[in-house]
Amino acid sequence: MKSMLQGFSTVARHASLSILFFGIFAAAPAAQAASCAGCGTVVSAHTYQQPAAQGSGVGMVTGAVVGGLLGNQVGGGNGRTLATVAGAVGGGYAGNVIEKRARSTTVTQVRVRMGNGAVRTFTERGARRWVAGERVRVHNGALVARA
Repeated sequence: MKSMLQGFSTVARHASLSILFFGIFAAAPAAQAASCAGCGTVVSAHTYQQPAAQGSGVGMVTGAVVGGLLGNQVGGGNGRTLATVAGAVGGGYAGNVIEKRARSTTVTQVRVRMGNGAVRTFTERGARRWVAGERVRVHNGALVARA
């Protein structure tokens, strides 16, 4: 009977060590995730065209010249002068808008739910590279993939 109890205690000891051993390894990813303060999960990513902040002036000048020439073809006398000025102003405005659109850049706005529950927004140049549910971390103010 004594040898049976000794055998049981050895088995129980090994079982408790196994549980402790595997419990530590099972808890390791949770501890690792908790220690990553800059980690989060992508909530959404929205890509759009952002127009240039300001034109170089080439579009405005070109538009004003073309608009003035077209306006000069309308009417006669004071009406022609008024049409020329209106064509130049309208053409300058249109040329500036067209130039800004031509110089636009692709931008992606990424919303990330951080480990502490806060939602942060990151703006990146270029096409979308993150999808909702993807795990990321912040490194030097930019998003990088998290393994």
